[in-house]
Amino acid sequence: MFWEQIKRHCDAGSAHQFLLHFNVQDLLYDEVYGYLPTYEYLMEQLNLMGCELVLGYNTSQGIHLPNIGRWGATQKMLGVVPKYEKTGAFHFQSIATWLQTLRRFQEAEDANLVEHEVDPLVARRRINAALAFDKPHEDPFMHIDPAPSEELRERLSHLLWQDKARVGLVINFLEQLAPNDSSLSSASNDDLQRFFNQMQNWASDLEIRKRKHIILLLTHNTFDIHPNLTVNPEIPLIEIPFPNHDQRLHFIEYLHAISDPPSQMRASLGNEHDRESLARETVGLNLFGIHDVVKQAESAQQKMGGEPLVRYRRDSIKTFSHGVLELVETERGPSDEGWYVMRAIWDIANGMRHRDLRRVPRGILLLGPPGTSKAYAAKVLAGETNMTLVQLRYANQVGEITININENGNTYERNLNAAINFIRGISPTVVFMDEIEQVPPHTPMNPEEQQLFPQSLINAISDPSLHGRVIWVGTSCRPDLMPQIFRRYGIFDTKLIMLPPTAEGRMEILKIFCQGQATDQLNFRALVGDSETDGLTWRDLFLIVQRASNIAKLDGRDTFTEAELRQALDDFIPDYSPEMQLFMGLLALREANSRIMIPDGLLPPYQEFVDGNRIDKTEINRRLMELSSQLGLNV
Repeated sequence: MFWEQIKRHCDAGSAHQFLLHFNVQDLLYDEVYGYLPTYEYLMEQLNLMGCELVLGYNTSQGIHLPNIGRWGATQKMLGVVPKYEKTGAFHFQSIATWLQTLRRFQEAEDANLVEHEVDPLVARRRINAALAFDKPHEDPFMHIDPAPSEELRERLSHLLWQDKARVGLVINFLEQLAPNDSSLSSASNDDLQRFFNQMQNWASDLEIRKRKHIILLLTHNTFDIHPNLTVNPEIPLIEIPFPNHDQRLHFIEYLHAISDPPSQMRASLGNEHDRESLARETVGLNLFGIHDVVKQAESAQQKMGGEPLVRYRRDSIKTFSHGVLELVETERGPSDEGWYVMRAIWDIANGMRHRDLRRVPRGILLLGPPGTSKAYAAKVLAGETNMTLVQLRYANQVGEITININENGNTYERNLNAAINFIRGISPTVVFMDEIEQVPPHTPMNPEEQQLFPQSLINAISDPSLHGRVIWVGTSCRPDLMPQIFRRYGIFDTKLIMLPPTAEGRMEILKIFCQGQATDQLNFRALVGDSETDGLTWRDLFLIVQRASNIAKLDGRDTFTEAELRQALDDFIPDYSPEMQLFMGLLALREANSRIMIPDGLLPPYQEFVDGNRIDKTEINRRLMELSSQLGLNV
């Protein structure tokens, strides 16, 4: 857990100031107080770490002390108040947790840190119980203007330099104190800039470290704060992630345990199997989100799950990523090996299942003309590996949920940074990047200008710690226009070439699409088994069946005849000419570095370039030059 990282640094004396980011506005579990908002949870953990004085600061409230009574009121409002038995122990605790709590009490008792009248199972030193040194809670600095003035800065520094008691300071909404603004400089005398400089000085102040004070800085998106704080080696950057499966299940079981047996809450949460399913289905939600969905189901007197949960989850992912990520439903693939892509997917799924990361690529490229089921392959990959599937949206696709606090022109990059943090938080995840040649955030104004690939996305794709947690899947029909990062060694070495199906493939695809929609037995070979239909893609066949169904509906029928399917087929005009489709297919074929990366069966225009396990890329290049000249394209 993230708090263990803070404890390790403090115990080793390697840091005393920490930058916490991402899921900083959620609920976190405390063994005594139950689920607390993150801000209050951090204060209580500082108390457990031995800080005699714990206080918080933000620019709207100023300096304030923790208030356990207010915590209880918040829990009561949310309906997450812990339920204790007569012994004082929360009845949902496991035996292991019970013994651990008792052992802590005994250790504290030996150190004379607790009062004997407190129940041993919930015993804990009350936060700020030792406010006897110079009565700091009565100090006027508790009531001064909350703005980051020179007076406030001096009083906080004085507090951190005293050695009468350990101090735990939590600074929330850091982006208001240290915004990502180039005007912040050490040469300025502005109060905000002085406070910013002071926070940096605290991080390297060994006197503060010697006194074992702890300073926590909180922000949701690190893009919003000054980069000096994110690259300072004296300030460890620690992510508070979205809850994992076990944490989601614990929260769901907690809600079930504190509700009365005949209540609607228990009915909405269902039985043990239902709650386990909910823990799996709520990936992508934080605990506040799960709480909201449960309360909505309770209010509607419905069982939690189904379409309302999917809709809430989709909206939550879109909101937390500021529109950069979109939840995509996954698919299960065919059970046979008729589609060569399934062999690669099954191998990856087995690698994930047995944690054999040599079989799990960091990234996959799906290359080929439009309509060759590249998006479907990504859905099947996620479905077969039991991973969440999200689609990365590009700068020209994001508009309805954009936030740019500093108005510095980097709106998409800011939102992308939040999305990447979200991806880390909901792993294991498949990230789908359709038409990856569109990834750069803007189109160059002139040919000499280089398209810039977002740096945060480069860092994430290149991050080896995400191997086995995130699979990046990119598609392209013009791999010659791909950003260079997609050619980096060790990242996108797996490439699956998606070409138009052969006659046998077209017949099988058409059979699948026509199931339950045709009135009679169809002659699929007569329909799509000859060379005249060469080049028809998966998407083309889907549109043809859809149009045949529409023709039948105009005649008042729900199923179509072979004649109507033939009519739709004869009327269909592909989006691309045969030459353009061949051009895109050869661009894809040129990228293959293994025979198993291309289909078993190939249409005649591609067969001449493949001999056994060899792909003649010299001849492919020659043919591409001819086609590019014919089509007026550059390659």
